[in-house]
Amino acid sequence: MRVSRIQTLCFEQPAVPIHAKRFPGQQEIVLTSVQTDDGLTGFSMARAHGGQSGAGISQAIVQSLAPRVLGQSPLHRERIWQAMVELEPAGYVPVFAISALDVALWDLAGKMLGVSICHLLGARRDSIRAYASSAALESIADYVHEAEQCVALGYRGYKLHPFNDPVRDIALCRAVRRAVGPDITLMLDVAKSYDRMVAVRVGRVLEELGFAWFEEPLPQHDIEGYAQLRRTLEIPIIGAETVPGHVAATANYLRANALDMVLCDVYWKAGVTGMHKTAALCEAMGIQVASHHAASPLMNWANLQVLCGATNADWMEVLVPEAGYNFALQSYPALDASGRLHPPAGPGLGAALDWDYIRAHTVPGSELTVDWAR
Repeated sequence: MRVSRIQTLCFEQPAVPIHAKRFPGQQEIVLTSVQTDDGLTGFSMARAHGGQSGAGISQAIVQSLAPRVLGQSPLHRERIWQAMVELEPAGYVPVFAISALDVALWDLAGKMLGVSICHLLGARRDSIRAYASSAALESIADYVHEAEQCVALGYRGYKLHPFNDPVRDIALCRAVRRAVGPDITLMLDVAKSYDRMVAVRVGRVLEELGFAWFEEPLPQHDIEGYAQLRRTLEIPIIGAETVPGHVAATANYLRANALDMVLCDVYWKAGVTGMHKTAALCEAMGIQVASHHAASPLMNWANLQVLCGATNADWMEVLVPEAGYNFALQSYPALDASGRLHPPAGPGLGAALDWDYIRAHTVPGSELTVDWAR
């Protein structure tokens, strides 16, 4: 069995709430399919960033990466992954294109063998806790209302994307803690917006309030600053979400003793392969991983599969309100009564595409196909 065809198409979707203020209007999603010569197909969905067209990702997939994938066995994922990632550090291809093909290959492998990706990875667990993750809201009252709604829905954790003003952020954290009480896990993500002194100031308050982690307080290039902050504060510091270089970049943070926890997902860490490598690296060093959203609902199914195959993960991010992030599939992860998510039992990703939605929103002329020249 060989990979015989790779196809991409772009479809439009309203910008997700967390990015809608910076990049209003429509966003493009690149649906990637990898087909074998006996008719099986694996899928993935990559989100174009920064208001850009999905054409750049599509072109990288079919022109730069496809020659390294076509004609290969879908079970040779490590060989294929290594051939693809060598093009990323020099900027020849974006990591998002690598991720799209890698996830599709894992979906395909699961379908070939009749098992889920979680089971291909060893099925460490059959569920994981979910935390709700806010967009950037207008007022403290808005956050308090959303946090209370999320608790009512069954979430046992809530992460704030705040104002990125330390005075208002401290007031916000105090207000949300008062509203939800001591038993709900809270996290703060300031998206690399503080300097070292401000991070210490806010971190002390988070310790007082019993927050579970302090996410990306400093610019990601300031590895020394992260190490210093980790020595100064008791609250766990989590980061390395979007650093170029995926697993190798994460290793640089861990060698510098710069993080207590690491963020990973299939989109920024070069697919299931890269995310699984990142989790394994962290496990070897006694470090927990947690996910952030994987940029599309199909990729978030992949996140769930990998997290349930990892030994050192306790939380998965769900951006809220969920309706703004759920599109083009027939079903989406749903909380159970204890606030946990379960991966689907079907083979591969276990997700079914909503082809009516995809076709209705396809960007005209965006379809690209490349076949194996035997």
